[in-house]
Amino acid sequence: MRFEAVKAIYETGAADKDLYFITGDLGHMNTSEFRRDMPGRYFNGGMSEQNIVGMAAGLALAGKQAVVYSIVPFITLRPYEQIKVDVCDQNLNVIVVGVGGGFAYGNAGATHYSIEELGALRCLPNMKIVCPADPKETYSLTSQILKLGGPAYIRIGRGREASLPMEHKVVFGKAVVLRSGKDMTIISSGTIVAEALKTAELLAKNGYDVEVANMHTIKPLDKDFINERIKKNKAIFTLEEHSVYGALGSAVAEVISESGRGIIFKRFGVQDAWPEVVGTQDYLRDKNGISAAKVAEEICKMLK
Repeated sequence: MRFEAVKAIYETGAADKDLYFITGDLGHMNTSEFRRDMPGRYFNGGMSEQNIVGMAAGLALAGKQAVVYSIVPFITLRPYEQIKVDVCDQNLNVIVVGVGGGFAYGNAGATHYSIEELGALRCLPNMKIVCPADPKETYSLTSQILKLGGPAYIRIGRGREASLPMEHKVVFGKAVVLRSGKDMTIISSGTIVAEALKTAELLAKNGYDVEVANMHTIKPLDKDFINERIKKNKAIFTLEEHSVYGALGSAVAEVISESGRGIIFKRFGVQDAWPEVVGTQDYLRDKNGISAAKVAEEICKMLK
């Protein structure tokens, strides 16, 4: 996904001389192409994320568009005050790209987990947030966000993520139905959408007809989509690689509670405790109850 994100940034920068790209001591093949072909518009700010966001804000105040790019916890929570005050308060054209959402860097331990940043960023006025599910979505949503302008946050995977098995149109702010179903809807976002599809397959073996929706845009949320499902389905579940507090599950719960309608609902995410183990992304998902097998098992228990 990171290659598709940088490809979109490169192509936009090639056509727009006002786009600047700043990384935090992090680079790979595609970033070197931007540096080579657009000299003077690429900066490696080193491990100084607060300064990087300040640089980006300064460029935006000068009429430029700035993209800052690094590993999720470093580029979102370390410079949170700068994102809040320098970027969002002034409604500046700064795009934050975070690599390795959720447990993508699970083997590196708690310093590299990103299970709280969406909740922190979602409450900032003017902030737009997207969580692509696969490489194609990453390219499309990054391109769309660059056209819309900041403040915005793009949360992507670490790399080598597989493409979803179905073709679908990607429009900022609009949920996508990846699988049709009449009994219930699982709403997911980010790379864990693939687990939501596996969950639906497991539930189908138990006789449930499950719709799977990809809510790639967390803010602004597609409230109309959720309200339609509240009216016609008996259950809604959310699945995210994030704390159950503050992000997708909380956003959907807010819509449901304000609808005044009763419906079976549960959030699947990381519970309010630090993971006590270190391991691969799949291992940590299962340990935290957000693997397809664990989610399907819990839903069956609830419905029976």
